[in-house]
Amino acid sequence: MEVQQMRLLGALLQCVSALFLMLSGAQYLEAADLPEGFAKGVTGGGAAAAVHPSTLDQLRSALCASYDSRGACTDETPRVIVLEHLFDFRGSLVAKGSAETTEPGCMVKQCPHGGEQLALNGPNNFCQSRPPVMVTYDNAGLKPLKVGSNKTLIGVGKKAGIQGAGLFIGDGAHNVIVRNLTLSDINPSVVWGGDALTLNKADGVWIDHNTFARIGRQMIVTGWGTASHVTISSNEFDGRTPYSSTCDGHHYWVWLFLGSQDTLTLSKNYIHDSSGRAPHSGGMNNAQVCAQLVNNVFQRMTYQGAIMSRTSSSQLLVEGNDFENVAHPLFNDTDQPGTAFALFGPGPAGANDVCMSVIGRACVANQQQMSGDDYRPQDTSVLEAFRDYRQFLVVPVSAQEARARVPEDAGVGKVGVGLR
Repeated sequence: MEVQQMRLLGALLQCVSALFLMLSGAQYLEAADLPEGFAKGVTGGGAAAAVHPSTLDQLRSALCASYDSRGACTDETPRVIVLEHLFDFRGSLVAKGSAETTEPGCMVKQCPHGGEQLALNGPNNFCQSRPPVMVTYDNAGLKPLKVGSNKTLIGVGKKAGIQGAGLFIGDGAHNVIVRNLTLSDINPSVVWGGDALTLNKADGVWIDHNTFARIGRQMIVTGWGTASHVTISSNEFDGRTPYSSTCDGHHYWVWLFLGSQDTLTLSKNYIHDSSGRAPHSGGMNNAQVCAQLVNNVFQRMTYQGAIMSRTSSSQLLVEGNDFENVAHPLFNDTDQPGTAFALFGPGPAGANDVCMSVIGRACVANQQQMSGDDYRPQDTSVLEAFRDYRQFLVVPVSAQEARARVPEDAGVGKVGVGLR
C-alpha cells in the first residue's frame, strides 16, 4: 500500500511540474536575468499567463490582436508568448495566386564564381546603375509580424524561432522583450527582400539571446522614428551565406541605425562572417544615434569590417570589444565621417582622465588580433553625449574576458548563462 501511495504521489508531482512549466515556464526563463543598459526596467509581458501559439495565424494574433485604420498595432495587453517550435512563414502569403512574386530588379555585384545577391529596386533608385535582372522573392518576407506593447516573445530550447518573416516593433510600441529565438531565412538572396527586426518609433525593447542568420537585408534596423531605451544583448549574428554582395560568402547588411533619437546598448553579441555595417550608424535624414557597444566579439569580417559611424550626430562609445580577423574594426568613410570613442591598448596619456571626468570611470580598452589598425577615433564629444545617460552605461569586463566567453554564451538555447 505504501509503495502504491508513493507511486501515486510521484505521478502527481510530475503532473504538477508539467503544469507549472506549461503555465509559467516563460516567466521562469524571463526571470533568469534582467536587461542592462538602455533597456533597464523593461518587463515585457511581465507575469501574464503564458500563451502557446501552434499555428502561424495564432502567432500573428498573439503578437498583435488589434490595429487602427492605418494598420498600426494598438494591442497593449500584457502577454507572454511562448514558442516551442519553428514557425515557417515561407509560402504562406498568397497574392495573385502565388506565394512568390517576380519583378524587375538588379544584380548587386556579379561574382566570378556565382553566389551573388540580387536586389529589388529599393529607395533612391537602388538598381539604377546596376545590371538589370528579374528577381523572385517570397511574399512573406515583405510583410513582417507586428508586435504590440507589453509583450514577451520567448522560445523554449534551441529549436524555436521564426523563418521567412521578420518582426516589426514600432508605431508607438513599448515595453517589449524578444528572447531565445532563431530569426532566419528571409529571402536571403534578395536585398530589400526583408529585414529580421525593425524598430521604428519604439521605446523600451530588449533583444536577447537570439540567433540571426540568412537575411536578405538588415538583421536589425531602426527606421526614421525613434528607437529609444533599446538593449541588444548576447545575440549571435551569423553572416555566413550562399548569397554574398561581397562575393566572399559573407553577409553585408548587419545593423542599420537611422532613428531621430536612438539610444542603444549593444552588449556581449557575437558577430561573425560578415563584411560591414555592424553597425552603419547615422548619415541619413535626421538620424541622431547614441549607442554603447560593449564586450561584443567580432570575427572574420571582410571589406568594410565592423563599426561605421557616419556623421557627427552618430555618437558611438566602443568599449571592451574584441576584433579578430576584422578588416577595419572601425571603418572611416571619408565621404561621411562620423564620431566614435574607441580606445585600443593603453591609449594615449590623458584619455582616461576625460572618461573619469565625464562618465565617472575609466574607459575599457578594446583589443584586436590580425585586424586593421588604420582608424582609432577618440572623439570626446561621444563622452559628452553620454553625460546625461551615465545611469544606462554598462560597466565592461575586459576585452580578453569577452573574447573567452561571448562566442560560447551568445545566441539561441542559452538563456540564463553568460557574463554577469
